[in-house]
Parts: sequence; C-alpha cells; structure tokens
Amino acid sequence: MTMLHHLRHLLHAVTATLVALVVGASVGVAAAPTVLNGTVTKVVDGDTIKVEARGFETTMRLIGIDTPETKRPGYPVQCGGPAASAETARLLPRGTAVRLVSDPSQDVRDKYGRFLGYVYLTGRGGAQGSINYRLVRTGFAKTYVYGRIPFRYAGPFLGAEIAAKKARLGVWGPPCNGNTTKPQAAPATPATPATPATPLAPTPPTPPTPPTGRPAAPCDPNYTGACIPPPPPDLDCSEITARRFRVVGRDVHRFDTDGDGSACEGRA
Repeated sequence: MTMLHHLRHLLHAVTATLVALVVGASVGVAAAPTVLNGTVTKVVDGDTIKVEARGFETTMRLIGIDTPETKRPGYPVQCGGPAASAETARLLPRGTAVRLVSDPSQDVRDKYGRFLGYVYLTGRGGAQGSINYRLVRTGFAKTYVYGRIPFRYAGPFLGAEIAAKKARLGVWGPPCNGNTTKPQAAPATPATPATPATPLAPTPPTPPTPPTGRPAAPCDPNYTGACIPPPPPDLDCSEITARRFRVVGRDVHRFDTDGDGSACEGRA
C-alpha cells in the first residue's frame, strides 16, 4: 500500500467516525418532556387555561389545537368561540387535578411565556387521552401546527379533525360551517309574548240624578208609587218630581201633611 492510499484510507475512517458522532448525537434519546402536576384555577378560553403548580399559577396553552377567539384584543368574538370556552370549562372546572405534559418536538413555552403541552386528567395519557384531542374530536377545536413543525400527535389529531368535520360536529356544523373567523352571531332574542289585556270590570250604571243634583239613593220602603230616597237629607215635595204617591209606613220626610196617606198632592 502506497503512502497516498494509506492517507486516503485514514481520511475516510476519520470522516466516517465524525459522521457517526454527528448522526448519533442528532438521533440520540429524545429530550424528556416537562411535566407539571397541579389544579385548574381558571379557563381563559377554549385553548388556554390557568393552573396552579409548584406553588405558582401558570398560564397554559393547549398544544396542537386552536379554538375561535373570544378575548383577543382588537378581534371580535369569533364563531364557535363561546361554545369552545364553555366546553373546556365543563371538562376542566376550577379545582380539577390535571397533569400538563410538554411536547419534546416543540418549545416548552411560547413567546408569551405560556406553558405549551397536553392536558390530562388523572389516569389518562397518550394522544387520545388528552383534553386537547377531545376538543378536536368533538369539533370544538381545529388542529394547529405551529411553524410547520408537526407536534408529536399531529397524525391522530388530524384524523380526529377529519372525523369531526365529516360528522359536522361543533364548528364544522351550523352556524359556523367551518368558518371560525367570522363573528359570532348574536343569539336570537325570543319574542316577548304580548301581555293579555286585563278585562275591564263592568261599570255599574250610574243611578239617575234627581233635579237637586244629588245621585239617587235606594228607594225608601216607607213609600210606594215613587222611588223616594231615605234620609238623610230630609226632603220636601219641592225637591222631588213625584206626586201623589202613597205613604205605606212611617212618613220620614213628612210629605203627607194632611195625614190621608197620599203624599205630595200639590202640583209639581
């Protein structure tokens, strides 16, 4: 073997060793995920919650999903946003024990300092065990890949989205029909039923008014042949129009001046 061949062989060996070292480092054991155990303190919206863990409250962004905006400054409430927030609040009520697991293929926190990961209830794990997956499968969220770097469970999540879309669940059905960028329609205000008119009580007939301007009173039983009101006040024949009516009891008004039983015999 010539010296030239020997040098070439040595160069190949060194190059192969360097390549092996580089490849080995790049395909070595994946970084372990960051795990936080805590309790839910607040649901911010469909894909963001707050969790108390290690004595601190941290904001957590559910990785791999996106729900319509409800509180983003400068943006209207988007179609399906309130429903997604309500569903996340239903699945993760305040005080719920959760396990947050980051994805080694992504950053642990985003530029806003939010923890990025999967949310699990006690005893759950994997793609389908996460709340993230459940929101996609039920149509409350869409799959979201940030920066064209697929997250660990991108495949199962996309499959869940296709199934939800086919079944027209959540945002894939009306009124959004997949368009979550349009504003949320205001709920229809139910028509106020007309208040039925209160029936008016029948108005009693007004008794005829005698010439004196006083309203008629019930007829005094001491007289017949005319309706004479009982006293008070005490009346005389000039204050009534009736003539020649009979006194059948006590002449309380003293109409029968001659005592023959016929009252107010004079002319009207």
